[in-house]
Amino acid sequence: MADVDSQFGLGLGTQYGGLAGIKYSATMDNDKIYLGAGLASPSSDRNIAYGISIGWEKALTDKHALGLAVRTKKREGGGYRSYWDSDATPPTHIHAKKRYESFVAATYTYYFNNAYEAGFLTGLSAGKTYMNTNVKKEFESGMEYGLYFGYQF
Repeated sequence: MADVDSQFGLGLGTQYGGLAGIKYSATMDNDKIYLGAGLASPSSDRNIAYGISIGWEKALTDKHALGLAVRTKKREGGGYRSYWDSDATPPTHIHAKKRYESFVAATYTYYFNNAYEAGFLTGLSAGKTYMNTNVKKEFESGMEYGLYFGYQF
């Protein structure tokens, strides 16, 4: 049985719940699974969004890894989004309450020291966003891209 190495991290971006948060990861051989949680988006009002990320990475070398990530965020309070409902008779503009939003992405991570040691890391994510409201459940059109930065202990 292989040894499991655990690490904690602090950072910004997809792997850390969205905007800023913490991450716990467990590494076994060349595979790493992680769970991140934090503030998902900035807010000047009371509609704060918290996010959770879960992911998997496969180390290509000591400094490069490819993986998959899923980030879900739920907005506290209002969080309304406008839709044009062309199916209604007559067509009407409605305000839908956001329930949650999920981002499913492929990731690339670069470790400045080594994937298995303490140090800084950065990466890119590219994927699709799924929106669930009281009106619609759909994937948003187009690709979404993100950057992430962090430090693992």
